Amino acid sequence: MVLEEVKSTASPRELLSLDFERPLFRLENHSIWKMALTGEMSREKVAQLILLIYPVFAGPGRYLFSAKLSQISSEDGAMMFRQLYEANKKKEADADAGWRRVGLALDLKEQDFDITADNLSAEACDLVTIIRQHGLRSSPSSAAAVAWATEQQLPELMGNLADSLSRNYGLDEGELVHLHYLKSRADEVNKWVEHLLTRYFDTATPYQIYEARRASWEVIWGWTALIESLN
Repeated sequence: MVLEEVKSTASPRELLSLDFERPLFRLENHSIWKMALTGEMSREKVAQLILLIYPVFAGPGRYLFSAKLSQISSEDGAMMFRQLYEANKKKEADADAGWRRVGLALDLKEQDFDITADNLSAEACDLVTIIRQHGLRSSPSSAAAVAWATEQQLPELMGNLADSLSRNYGLDEGELVHLHYLKSRADEVNKWVEHLLTRYFDTATPYQIYEARRASWEVIWGWTALIESLN
């Protein structure tokens, strides 16, 4: 049977809203994150969680969560790379140093991060590959949906993690500089993702919307698989 036409059952934004309310989509609602954010997780386990997500925020995945779309207008491309350039000039934006500072405060060693970066887990490798693929090779609508699915959630998640690390695990503000920086970008990130959705997602065909939503779910599943690989 050949699928000849995809018909929309709701507006593009209504479909996204439906997705966002489904289980797994809200990252911080996962039981593992809840334990880390409430202080129920052991200090050793939190350290392993930091090590687990390190390769997708720093190391091999550096700049992965930067809402990068390859198939966009020259104007938007210039804006995107200007944002990356300006972020790179800020010391607190250094993901490698920032996440290592958090891990070291939780008694990890520099060697732990080096080994993790050089030997990606299957789950981390899959997530890095999926996000890069959608950012660089998928349609603009799919790349925008992926940015929406993940990046709009990360500033709040990282801010809440910083609060928990301070409140429950004794980390000081100097050790949480990078996480606070990520939290501070919430408005900027949301405005940029909203711009991408308006320009590239809302104007897509029903089939492209279907593909874009599938891409966003693929990333959510990849993130979930990574988090659930915590031993």
